[in-house]
Amino acid sequence: MKESLSSAQWQLVSTKNSMEIIGIGIDMVEVSRIKQAVTTKKRFLERIYSKHEIKLSDRGKFRYEELAGRFAVKEAILKAIKTGWRRGVQFKDIVVLNEKSGVPYVTLNGKAKEIAESLGVRNIFVSISHTQDLAVGLAIATK
Repeated sequence: MKESLSSAQWQLVSTKNSMEIIGIGIDMVEVSRIKQAVTTKKRFLERIYSKHEIKLSDRGKFRYEELAGRFAVKEAILKAIKTGWRRGVQFKDIVVLNEKSGVPYVTLNGKAKEIAESLGVRNIFVSISHTQDLAVGLAIATK
């Protein structure tokens, strides 16, 4: 029979393996809003996304759900680093890509990176989910 940990032992284990959360952000966006912006605003794609973030489907069409998810997680990251779109942060300062497995990850540049570093952020964990109509992004910034 496996012995359970006492409260003091559990605290010690959890303290050694824990990381301090600096901020959490979440955002939701309607896919139709992103689709409309892409189709009606000339510079929307180049202003918001890096060339690496813009993907076409195998049929040569945009995957608007993916673009919406990336947009939502960019907003969530700004909430996690407590800035919003103030202090000179640009949309392209936050690049959201995927590992081969599909897991999203983020790279910060420019002002977003500067702000995150000033807070002591060492990692930003992100998650994206979407339906045909809505996309949601979650970000957790840790030391």
